[in-house]
Amino acid sequence: MSVYKRQELPKLINEITQGTTAQIYLLFGERYLCRNAAQELIGHLLPDQARHTTSLQHIDGDHEDFNRTLNLMKTFSLFAGRKIYWVTDTKLFYSKGVAKNLWDKACEKNERNESGPALRYILQMLNIAAVSPQEMVEENITSLSAARWKTLFGFSKPQGDLSWVRNLLLELPADASPEKSNEIDASTLFTLAFEAGIPKDNILILLAEAVDKRKRLYKYIHEHGVILDLAVDPGSSAAAKRDQDKIVKELLHSTLAKYGKDIEPQSIPVFLERVGFHPVAAVMEAEKLALYVGDREVITRKDVDAIIGRTREEALFELTESLTSGKLADGLLILEHLQASGVHGLAILATLRNHIRKLLLIRSLQEVKSPAYTKSLSFPIFQKDYLPKIKDGREEWTSLLWKSHPYGLFMLFQQAARFRSEDLQEGLEELLTAEYRMKSSSIDSRLIMDSLLFNLMLPKKTGVLAS
Repeated sequence: MSVYKRQELPKLINEITQGTTAQIYLLFGERYLCRNAAQELIGHLLPDQARHTTSLQHIDGDHEDFNRTLNLMKTFSLFAGRKIYWVTDTKLFYSKGVAKNLWDKACEKNERNESGPALRYILQMLNIAAVSPQEMVEENITSLSAARWKTLFGFSKPQGDLSWVRNLLLELPADASPEKSNEIDASTLFTLAFEAGIPKDNILILLAEAVDKRKRLYKYIHEHGVILDLAVDPGSSAAAKRDQDKIVKELLHSTLAKYGKDIEPQSIPVFLERVGFHPVAAVMEAEKLALYVGDREVITRKDVDAIIGRTREEALFELTESLTSGKLADGLLILEHLQASGVHGLAILATLRNHIRKLLLIRSLQEVKSPAYTKSLSFPIFQKDYLPKIKDGREEWTSLLWKSHPYGLFMLFQQAARFRSEDLQEGLEELLTAEYRMKSSSIDSRLIMDSLLFNLMLPKKTGVLAS
C-alpha cells in the first residue's frame, strides 16, 4: 500500500476513518513515538472502547512465541468485528543488518547510566546472533577476537573497554536467558501466512525500533500493508537537532493542549534545553507544568524554572567540566548537589569513567605523528582538515567518539591535550579503587567520592588530573 512518514500520520488516520484499512501495519523508529502512534491507530481501528477487552490483545515481543502469535492470526474470533493484535518490540525484522544499530543504542544508554535499557539492546543483539547470555559470559564477550565478533554480529568489534557488557550479562539470573533466536524462520512463516490469507477481520500491528528492509516480510508489508516510519536521527548535527526539537515541541504543545494550557514562546527553548530529546520525559514534564500552574492558562519561564530544574545529565556534564578544568571547589559543590538529589555514587563514577576513557582515547590519537595535532589548531581547520584525516580508517570508534558534534569533539581534544596519557591512566585506576571501596566496604559513599575528587584534582604531587 504505502510508506508514511511521521508528518503523514494524520493522513493515515483520515484514510482509516474513511474505511481504507490494511491487515498488517508496521511502525518502526523511536520507541515512544511508535507506541503513541499505535495507540492512535488502535483508537480509530477499534473506536469502541468497550470492545478493547475482548478484541484487542497486546503481545510483548521480548517474550513472544512466534508460533502462538501466528496461530492467533489464523484463528477466527468468537466475537463479531475486528480483532487486533499489537506486538511491541517485535524481533521479526531483526538480522545482523540491524545489530550495529542495537549496539549504538546500547552504548548510548550505557553512557547515560541506564543499565536496564542498555541490557535490553544487548540481549536483542545476542538474540540476532543466536547465542545466549551464558554463552557470552563463558566465552567472555569482552575478549572475543575481531573475527569472531564480526561473524556473530556482522560489524567490526568496537575499540575500548567492553567490560560493561559482560557486567550487565553477569547480573542476569541463571534461568533468565532467552532461547536462541528463530526470528528468520518466523519472519518467513508470517509472510507465507499472509500471502495464503488470514481471517479478514484480524489485524496485526508490529512495532520495532529497527528493521532490516531486505526482509521478505518487510517487502510484503510495503506492497500489501502499511508502514509508518517514525525513525529519528539520534545524532548531534544541526539537521538532527532541528528534527529532535520539532518532535519535542509537538509533544509539549499537544500535551499542554489536553489540559487547556499554552506556554510562552520564549520559554520553549529553555524547556527543550533542559529536557533534551527524551519524548517520554517531555510529556511527563509538560504534564507537571500543566498541573503546577493551576487555573492559569499560560506557562511562564518562572514555572519552567520551578518545575524543570537543572537535569541530572546537565549536572553530570558540569562535574566532568570541573574535573578537566581543575576546579576542585566547583566539583565538590556539584558532587554534593548530585548526591543530595539521589544520584547514586556508582552512576557518578560511571560518568567520570566514560569521560576519562574518551580523553585517554583522544590523547592517544594526538600522539599519532600524521595527522599531527597541535593545541593552536583552530576549529575550522580542525573540522575541515584534521578531523576527516584522523577518522579515516577508524570508523569502528563511531559509538565512542565520532557520533559527537564536531565542536564537541574539538573541545574534547583541547581538554585531552592538557594531560599526559599516564595521568589519565592513573585517573582510571583511582576510579577503579573508588568503585571497589564503594562496593566492598561500609564507608559512606559520599566520603569515597569526595576523596576521589581530591585525589584526581589536587596539585600534581598528589592529584593525577591536575592541569
